[in-house]
Amino acid sequence: MRLDEAGQQSTIPELISQFQARPWHREFAELASTTPAPISVRLYRSGCQTEEPIETGRGPYVVVIDGDLTTTEHAGLWTDDYTPACICITGMLRARSLAFANGARIFVDGGVQLAGACFGQYGDRNAVLSVGGELSASALFLDTYTAAYASGGIRALIYASTRYWEQLEPDIANEREGEDGRFFPPALLDRYGDLDFELAIAAARAGEPLFLPGVEESFPARLQPRPT
Repeated sequence: MRLDEAGQQSTIPELISQFQARPWHREFAELASTTPAPISVRLYRSGCQTEEPIETGRGPYVVVIDGDLTTTEHAGLWTDDYTPACICITGMLRARSLAFANGARIFVDGGVQLAGACFGQYGDRNAVLSVGGELSASALFLDTYTAAYASGGIRALIYASTRYWEQLEPDIANEREGEDGRFFPPALLDRYGDLDFELAIAAARAGEPLFLPGVEESFPARLQPRPT
């Protein structure tokens, strides 16, 4: 389902008035003042639950889920290049896997529970995942420019840059060029031997292994929530 097309049509002033107690409401006015294109504004008053994959379009859009966002499939939250967007969830986000990218800024007041992996790309275009509770996934993959934060800690095997967290060292640092072949199947590597995110996301959606045998077990810290 297209998250930025379903739900109830709303306006940014209405959302600001209704959710002014939530810190993320400040994002809405800034997005409106800097975006000349028409903005799709959608509100889900009682949460959103589906058995379909969740997707978003090119943007710009503002989506507020007042409750939980739940799918048994993959959730792909993105925009076209630098086009801005906000997805704000007052409850939990549950999905089989999650990918966010480009201008999509995602704020989850509760926790994020994923059966599989989470992927974040192109944070230099403003993508971010901010979680009020715990972020739980089999693995968290972030490119060099993208960050994810969770007040309740991250419970996952972490492949990410070392630049964003003071307390937390990623399990696998993504700055080590040419070393990804030690951890990931050859089918998920690009021609330079580095992890190809698009191939990894496709593998996650298909339920295929993302790591070589024994790699996950070699990082026991993945099973405990670690603060960001």
